[in-house]
Amino acid sequence: MQRANVDLEAEMNELLKRVLVSVILIPVVLVVLYYRGLPLVIALLLVVFFGCLEYIRMMHKALVNINYFWVILNSFFYLALIYTEGLDLPILWLALLLAVGETIFTWNEDKSVPRLFATLFGFVYTAVFPALMVRVSLYYEEYNFLLALILLIWFVDSTAYFVGMKMGKHRNITAVSPQKSLEGFIAGILAPWLILIILYVCKVEILPYPYLAVLAVAAGIFGQLGDLVESMFKRYCKVKNSSNLLPGHGGILDRCDSILFAGSFLYCALEILIKVR
Repeated sequence: MQRANVDLEAEMNELLKRVLVSVILIPVVLVVLYYRGLPLVIALLLVVFFGCLEYIRMMHKALVNINYFWVILNSFFYLALIYTEGLDLPILWLALLLAVGETIFTWNEDKSVPRLFATLFGFVYTAVFPALMVRVSLYYEEYNFLLALILLIWFVDSTAYFVGMKMGKHRNITAVSPQKSLEGFIAGILAPWLILIILYVCKVEILPYPYLAVLAVAAGIFGQLGDLVESMFKRYCKVKNSSNLLPGHGGILDRCDSILFAGSFLYCALEILIKVR
């Protein structure tokens, strides 16, 4: 009985921490996404810095010893990708060159190649993806795509969670996240389309419908994919959270995994859509 009370108290404390952090973070995130511009660049620079730090520390637990200097390099590459339009390929080539050069000059037969691929994915995950999110804001100023995207992702997450909890019968659809149910996953994919249908029936056009369709795919599919990718790395590194930076929530990557994948897809899809049209 006493142990049950202790467990209940611990759960309540954790819930309180989660609520307090959410009360602080949600308004900050909404204000940053509303004003965009420099506040967004700075906010995502913090995501790059701390996200890369979390990623490297996770990899170290799996004995993949990425150099901490990549925290600085990825922060530099993030800013370079934002402010040097037209130099994408040279920047990507430079990152590849540095990673390969580091591998050659610190060669270890068992560890160097896994470290090379982990370093390159970390570069894409924590530097390129955030830069593409900023580009959505800078290149498509007419509409606030990122604010719409994060609201949709919150709706997708909530829908998938509640449907999975109440109706989820087919679990273990992937060993990466055994608790994720097929019903919840499908509900997450369909949730943003429900919003689109309601807007269409009510004849409310907050964005052109092709853009809304891209947002629905980004949030419903790629948002959930980002969550699964982060779960994959945490399972590989045998950690519960990417860090404890945000009490009750885990780390930066725990909170930003969905938006990083969805936001980067959104930028690529918009570029294709604009060129096709």
